[in-house]
Amino acid sequence: MSNICRNWLVAFVIALLLWSLGACRPKATEPEAAIDKPSAQPRIPPMPTTFSPQRLAKIGPEACVECHAEIVEEWRGTHHALANRPVDPAIDDPAFVPPHSVTDAGVTTTLSKNGGEFIISVDEADGTRSEHVLNGVIAVDPLRQYLAPMPNGAWQTTSVAFDVHHKEWFEVFSGEDRLPGEWGHWTGQGMNWNANCAACHMTEFKKNYDWKTGNYSSTWLQQGIACAECHGGLEAHVKNASRPGYKAPPGLKLSKPQVMDNCAACHSRRGQLTADGFSPGDEFHQHYELALPDQPGLYFADGQIRDEVFVYGSFRMSRMGHAGVSCLDCHNPHSNELILPAQNNMLCMRCHESGLDNAPVIKPTEHSHHSAGSTGNQCIECHMPHTTYMQRDPRRDHGFLAPDPLMTQEFGIPNACNRCHTDESVEWAVEWSEKWYGDKLADSRQRKRTRAIAAAHAGELAASDLISLANSEEIPAWEATYTGLLGRYAYEPAVTSFLINQLSHEDPLVRTRAVRALSPVHQALGDLYLRLDDDNRSVRLAAVDAFVGRTQLAPDKLSEWRDFQQFNSDRPQNAFVLADEAVRQGDVDRAKMFVQRAVDLDKLNSAVYQQAAVFFSRFQEPDRAEELLLKAIELNPNDPQSYYYLALLRAEAENYEEAAALLSDVVALQPEFHRAWYNLALAYMRLEQWQEAGDALDGAEPAMGQSPDFQRTRQMINQALGK
Repeated sequence: MSNICRNWLVAFVIALLLWSLGACRPKATEPEAAIDKPSAQPRIPPMPTTFSPQRLAKIGPEACVECHAEIVEEWRGTHHALANRPVDPAIDDPAFVPPHSVTDAGVTTTLSKNGGEFIISVDEADGTRSEHVLNGVIAVDPLRQYLAPMPNGAWQTTSVAFDVHHKEWFEVFSGEDRLPGEWGHWTGQGMNWNANCAACHMTEFKKNYDWKTGNYSSTWLQQGIACAECHGGLEAHVKNASRPGYKAPPGLKLSKPQVMDNCAACHSRRGQLTADGFSPGDEFHQHYELALPDQPGLYFADGQIRDEVFVYGSFRMSRMGHAGVSCLDCHNPHSNELILPAQNNMLCMRCHESGLDNAPVIKPTEHSHHSAGSTGNQCIECHMPHTTYMQRDPRRDHGFLAPDPLMTQEFGIPNACNRCHTDESVEWAVEWSEKWYGDKLADSRQRKRTRAIAAAHAGELAASDLISLANSEEIPAWEATYTGLLGRYAYEPAVTSFLINQLSHEDPLVRTRAVRALSPVHQALGDLYLRLDDDNRSVRLAAVDAFVGRTQLAPDKLSEWRDFQQFNSDRPQNAFVLADEAVRQGDVDRAKMFVQRAVDLDKLNSAVYQQAAVFFSRFQEPDRAEELLLKAIELNPNDPQSYYYLALLRAEAENYEEAAALLSDVVALQPEFHRAWYNLALAYMRLEQWQEAGDALDGAEPAMGQSPDFQRTRQMINQALGK
């Protein structure tokens, strides 16, 4: 097999990683086919209140209210209590009666009530029409979205939402023109409630996805977030509480770290690792892999929230979180309210006025340079600015960063000064911030970090700078971020050595990133093998990823990994991983089933067709592979990845001239596509065009110069050129 052919699986894994990070999700232009849904199904009952009525009677709020009446009363009506509920005419009729319509990007959505049922009717821009009954509600304030049941046991979340303050419907993704068949269309998998919403809106939710059929049989104890979601051991506690002399067991009350992990299980951007899910008292990192700024597009380079990352990641990166501040230091967990007012700084000054728990003492007017009572003198306005999501939902940043307008000027990162002073320029904000805080900002770790991460994502940073930052970092979440960013430099000896040392870091966030960064480095496999027995699941799963497809692992090493992949196989990237395993086991039919599953989940994503094409080439079906690649090009003609795979297909057929021509087009479209430069060099070698091969290999050097494959290829070219 040629060197080009050996790179198929490598290219596949790279593209899978990009897909999981959202980098290969181009906007489709036209739907694959018109989708006509059947008329609304009659007499569909509301979403079940519970699947375990006997258990709910034992440990639900009504079982707790006798002893904890005040707490249960605080909880009723909160965002937690109403995180999910069945439709209720008393609450929902005003949103549907009379009928309301929303038109956006040529799509008209009508919400109405018919014979006691709440109905959504959607007229797509292509003329197709679908109609569904709505029988559940997610969230309560500032907006409500509704849930439509589907034949496979799924519920879909509507992309139109009801603004409870303005009493109007609106399109959450206004202007995005999401098409039927797309991942993000309201009928697509990206808006599937079972996979994306329910775990954080229900009590004791079990997704119960059948990876063999693609159906859901989800269950829950109670709609909304109730007692059992945050408190373990309730059944025995309720049973024995009325007995004379009873004392609650010590484990019933969670420790401070356990409380943080409990909140983080929902208030975080993370991947779920276990089908059984998180239980009160569990460790967060045994069940989830936390997203950090090493993944592009989620955070700004300084750590400010960008995409919907929620709270925990920002808090883990903050100095307050690192110092031991917890959610309960500011929030009442039952009422969801702050324990003190924030607008008059009472909440913040609780610690920063007296120096409680070694908090720095701050005098607000001197610190802020704004008068008492003004917006600019409010701690939260400068250090916890709002970002609005879903058009109408403002959420505060929990990174507690300092406003730095100079970073706005350099990188376009928002700053709190201009968020408030909207009539002033960035230059104006830079002038005043430099005047008041210039020396402090210039020497701040925040600014150094921002510049380094921005440069790293742009591919313009020396690895030594990231290592230096990591070695001087106190906060593990930031150290994990730097470690993850070093993956592109993993072949450099100094980076390899640093990453190997990180494998024994005390924090699983860092160890997991180190494992993933080292995965391509063959000489690190011995060190990675030891991580297969790590005491943390997130690290173990990352280690298995490094070996799957490379060597045969013992069944006990693969069992946990396979459970994770099957649980998440309602996502294309995991379906592809299971397809790859089926190929290695010689089960082509099962592999094809998973490939088709992936395509069905995201029908208008060119990256999915690219990966499907890779598989059909492995199935020795080049015509089908080419058909899929042409579909990918049709969906996104400007994506060089499709042409890259087509070039590899030509190379597989030993048509090296056409492969070289296609690869030349690829690197012209994307000069930093280092793998394509490398493959172009290999194609020129096959054509015995040695000087062209050497020039192409130069293009691959920035990313691959330290790899053994690159060095062997350079040696062969130099020999042919007589060097």
